Amino acid sequence: MLARCTKIEHPLGGTIDLPRLVPAFSSKGFAFIPADGDGRLRPPTKKKGRTKPRFHPRKGVRSEVSEATRALETVGPLIRDSILVSAYDLHHHHFRKPERFFEGKELVFLDSGGYELSPGFDQTEPVHWGTPKKQFLRDDYLAVLQQLPKNLPFAISNYDWGTKGRPLEKQILDAQRLFQGFPNCMTNFIAKPTGGKYVDVDELIHHVKKLRAFNILGLTEKELGKELIDQLMTLAKLRSAMDREGVNLPIHIWGGLDPLLTPLYFFAGAEIFDGISWLRYAYHDGIAVYRDSYSVLEGTIECPKEQAKALALHKNLDSLRVLASNLRDFVLRKASTFEMFGSRKDVLEKAYRTLATRLPANEGAR
Repeated sequence: MLARCTKIEHPLGGTIDLPRLVPAFSSKGFAFIPADGDGRLRPPTKKKGRTKPRFHPRKGVRSEVSEATRALETVGPLIRDSILVSAYDLHHHHFRKPERFFEGKELVFLDSGGYELSPGFDQTEPVHWGTPKKQFLRDDYLAVLQQLPKNLPFAISNYDWGTKGRPLEKQILDAQRLFQGFPNCMTNFIAKPTGGKYVDVDELIHHVKKLRAFNILGLTEKELGKELIDQLMTLAKLRSAMDREGVNLPIHIWGGLDPLLTPLYFFAGAEIFDGISWLRYAYHDGIAVYRDSYSVLEGTIECPKEQAKALALHKNLDSLRVLASNLRDFVLRKASTFEMFGSRKDVLEKAYRTLATRLPANEGAR
């Protein structure tokens, strides 16, 4: 069985239990709205002898924020396990004082901006053609990293934008150089394809021992393979090879938070999942549905739209917590039952059996 529940230690001393389903906040695909407030500048404040980071607009910066900031402000204070934000959005001040929501979390994941810089849109995104792509260079990312509070548990990624097509060894070395400057942070290495659209799993396996330099191995969902079964096979093959070589770091699937697909990636060996589908859709009975239909399913058609959005966000977070518990239960029961998945148990069991039949016995099939 490739599914597992492990623990990783943060450099600051905390223990992070896995699997972990991480709600992400991103400006990509969302409209921009006027920022509230008087628009006046306030200098950085000092606390206990150090400058407190300020990820909100400086003088002369246009007073607009991403619509996604409303979601962060609505549920950010309620999340205690993990969130994911992008350094791109912090740099461009797309959220209203986001540092308010870093404290009190077990782990804060920081993306290096590759998702927002990418011209493509994934299947969860309604395209907002009026959303501009702004410049965000490696030096900009470094500046954001240097502003992070040193006493909070961050997991930072390498600057993966523009690394596609580079040899894997160079990607690893570049990431190591960047991470050396931030010893208080957990390191999340995002491996990019070295040729073509998809990662070369055989090349990753060839260099698998070098991955011990990091705390987490990251792979984007869309770069695992063209078809879903290809993505799952790539992941399972890699996880099996890592297990054989004693490379115990967890695999993070970037963009893999769909409530129906997440268990499949978990079955194939991943343990960390993030995405923004929870912002765009409503989770109902283990699947993602059109958010405007949610009030019908909940029997609250008289509910105002903004209130319905807030309700869906809260319900989605509950759904993620329940799903994480179900995944742990699945491992505890050693894949002997799928009852914990409720009405999806039959389709998930069938998918699991299909994957298992494609894997040789020495690669985790049962």
